[in-house]
Order: sequence, then C-alpha cells, then structure tokens
Amino acid sequence: MTVITISRQLGSHGEDIATRVAQELDLRLIDAEIINRAAQQAGVPQVALAEMEHERRQSLTNRVLNALRAMPSLSPLSETGTSQAELPGLTIPFAGLFSTTVPPLSAWLDGYVRMVGLVVQGLAREGNVLLVGRGAQVLLKDHPTALHVQIVAPLSDRIAVIRERLDLNQRAAHNRIRASDRARFDYVRRYHDADWLDATLYHLTLNTGRLSIPMAVDLIIATQKGLAGSTTSEPDK
Repeated sequence: MTVITISRQLGSHGEDIATRVAQELDLRLIDAEIINRAAQQAGVPQVALAEMEHERRQSLTNRVLNALRAMPSLSPLSETGTSQAELPGLTIPFAGLFSTTVPPLSAWLDGYVRMVGLVVQGLAREGNVLLVGRGAQVLLKDHPTALHVQIVAPLSDRIAVIRERLDLNQRAAHNRIRASDRARFDYVRRYHDADWLDATLYHLTLNTGRLSIPMAVDLIIATQKGLAGSTTSEPDK
C-alpha cells in the first residue's frame, strides 16, 4: 500500500503538489489540520495546537496569554486571605498558573507530539495516504515502502509566492518565511533530533524554482511506481 510523506518549504508550492499527487494516486491527503483535529479529539488542549501552528507563530505575549486562558478559573487567596475576585482592579487570570493540577505547556506540547506519532504510524499501517509535514519523514524513516519527498525553492521565488498568496509586502513576506523555516527546523530538531533539510531523509528533493508543478508531480508519481515495482519484484529470501 502506498505511503508518501511530503516536507515543504513555505512558498515552494508543496501543498499544490501534494494535492495533485494525492488526486492522481487516489490517496488520502493528511495535512496538519486533519492531524490537529485527531489530536484535539484525543484530548490535546487547544493551546498546544495553537503553539504548533508553524506558519502562524504568535508572539511570546500571545502564547503566554493563550496558555493562561486555557487554565482553570480559580480564585486563590492573597497573603491577607482575600480572594482575587474580591480585589478590585485585578483582572489578570493568573489563577492556577502554578497549580500542580495543571500540566505545563511543555507537557501539553510533548503530549501533542506523541499523539502525532501515533496518528502518523496508524495511518501508515492503513496505507494509501499522503502525509504533509509534522515530521512524518522522520516518524516513518524506517517504514519499508514509504516514499519521502521534500519540496524546496529559491528564497526569491518563495517570497513572490507568499506576497501574492497573502497580499504582503516584500519585508513581511520575507519575515513570514524566516519564521516558518525556523519553526520547522526547531520542531524537527527538538522532537525528532533531526535536521528537516537533511537530504538523506528523503528519496527526492525537488526544486520548484527549476521544475514546474506538473513536472514535480510526475516525478513523485514515477518514483512511487518505481519503488512499488522494485518491492514487489524482490525475490523471497
């Protein structure tokens, strides 16, 4: 059964390529949104999902506020024995911040990553899937038949794509791409101890600055068919 993972740089047309390959090979396309829904249904808090949105990384202030909003609404006593609710002018929701009953954000994130691993491994066992992002190329590095693909493009091309897609100026598009690259690097390094740009993780690295989207799609499909053929034609040992 077919299993393909696609890792892509922001602005490299990776999503378009993944969609077309999935359509051509009749595969289930599994992206971050679908994985996030599965994780949330399994009990991963929304704050952890927001933290993992690589391409929409928020400021530290917003991340802290989101973490606070996700905590229980408690009214701890002050040093004078007065509850916070009775103190006028104090509206910052620090209740529960140091409570032992509330797991720290890092624990939520670790739980999210573990859940992603279970989801990805389960989907790979079912087969006929194309997985986009979330470290699937590392999670399935030992899968016997999975095809791992990376989509890249020159920075100038990526900036042009993001400017048009998101209606941003040159500087804003560049900053968005830099933030996305850093977030992807950090995620794979922190949770999988790997470099997401390491070419040895992939069967194919395709540069859409040199290849059109249809050419990239054709190369992925041809490689998948070649791998499938070599696997089925191997003699029994």
